[in-house]
Amino acid sequence: MDPLEPADPGPVWESSQTTGPGRTSLWHDGSVTDALVDHRPERGRPRSGTARRPDLSATEQILDAAAQLFVERGFAATSTRAIADRVGIRQASLYYHFPSKEQILKVLLMRTVEPSVRVAGYLEVAPAPAVVRLAALISFDSGQLARSSYNIGTLYFLPEIRNELLEPFRRERARLRETYAALIMASVEASVRTDLGGTGGGTRSALDYLVDVIFGLVESVIAIRADRPDEDAPTLVSTILYSSLRVLGHDGESGHGITERAGTLLREMPDPVVVPEA
Repeated sequence: MDPLEPADPGPVWESSQTTGPGRTSLWHDGSVTDALVDHRPERGRPRSGTARRPDLSATEQILDAAAQLFVERGFAATSTRAIADRVGIRQASLYYHFPSKEQILKVLLMRTVEPSVRVAGYLEVAPAPAVVRLAALISFDSGQLARSSYNIGTLYFLPEIRNELLEPFRRERARLRETYAALIMASVEASVRTDLGGTGGGTRSALDYLVDVIFGLVESVIAIRADRPDEDAPTLVSTILYSSLRVLGHDGESGHGITERAGTLLREMPDPVVVPEA
């Protein structure tokens, strides 16, 4: 068997806290996502039918229904009335919690990226080699995408993403990529640097494209889930992790050692994550 064949699921870290659709949330400290959600009291919400998810608060039921409908039908084809009907509330009651459909999309998108940004901030300064911290980030980030409700990551490709209201999401995703870039540059083996060479006369270096390759590998979870709804999340995450390390020049026993240390780093990570002050 190939030394890097992902027979073992590899380090996959999950938080015990969940907040409805989106990636798993790691904290409740007044973060951007929490600020976007209007946590109003439940009293005074007239219902038009039976709640589909009575285990969730009204706000979370709206987000859950919207996530499913946005993925199934598309954002443009989903009306606030359809969301309200799916939840079992009146359309006016939906506006009690969210002023617009775009605001719902904003919350859902922020929830897909915010946990990984938080973990990335922690890993930037964690006491471990850069390649171990990178492996931990890849494992966590791809794991979050693999387990998000309804494969919400597909919403990344909506034309509405360019909406000014969604600038905070685009900014956070760019911030996450910057952390990937820093860790990748510090992790790539010298032989790979030599093979890649320089810019080849272009405006971007081969190493810059390498960042896109690794970042793209992580987010390939989204397309794979869309094509294979019954995918095995641990095996998928492990495959992406080992493939990323191999691209960077870490294979064989070296790769296994890195993934083991990354798993330990994630298991020892505090929950909620506290990023040290710079």
